[in-house]
Amino acid sequence: QAVFDPDHCIPELWRVVASIVLLQAMGCSGSKSEGGSNYGGSKPNGGKKSELVDVSGLTSKAKDNKGLLDQPAQPKFKGALCQIYVRSAKFGGSDKSSNGHRYDTIPFANGMINSGLSCQLIHYVHEEHDKFFEVCAKFDFLIVRCNPGQIKADGGDQGKFDGGMREMRKQGIQVWPSPDVMEFMGAKDALCKVATLNIGLEDTLAYYTEEEFAEGFKKTMKFQPRVIKQ
Repeated sequence: QAVFDPDHCIPELWRVVASIVLLQAMGCSGSKSEGGSNYGGSKPNGGKKSELVDVSGLTSKAKDNKGLLDQPAQPKFKGALCQIYVRSAKFGGSDKSSNGHRYDTIPFANGMINSGLSCQLIHYVHEEHDKFFEVCAKFDFLIVRCNPGQIKADGGDQGKFDGGMREMRKQGIQVWPSPDVMEFMGAKDALCKVATLNIGLEDTLAYYTEEEFAEGFKKTMKFQPRVIKQ
């Protein structure tokens, strides 16, 4: 089992940056949006006004959306942030705040909104699998924020969920991260694989034995505080 100590505590940096890069590739600028929360807008290639995706048929596990900005009046693209609430766990899981959202959910969504995109918050409930993906098919992009193991812990099937997301990709809907990216880049050593890229930190290290950890970590600790991920 590897231990990592990236210099700056920016959780899942590569996933965040990858999403931003993909959004830019879709032609989305960083201009701040205006408008209320009741209406969506027009796609760049459509020009037809349309309301936000109706998610009222899905069960929401959140107590509130406090802190979430109003959705843009005319979003460039329609998006959703998908979460999983483990009903048997306190607050829905160790990654959740008391409102039922992940700690980073509102900042993620607000980042999309400030870039001119809509970002609606939805929860995956395995009993509503078919209905969930019917709704997902109406979005342009999906941000998946489901911790590994939590879908199973809630009684669902991770493979079935991944299959649904793969189908979304076949329909031309962007899924970040996709199941295949999670499979090949989901381990923490992905941070080491991108260490020398512009989105990485070159002093990100991986230790695979106790001896390597004892030698390497103590050496880096001489210079500055470190962050460990296991």
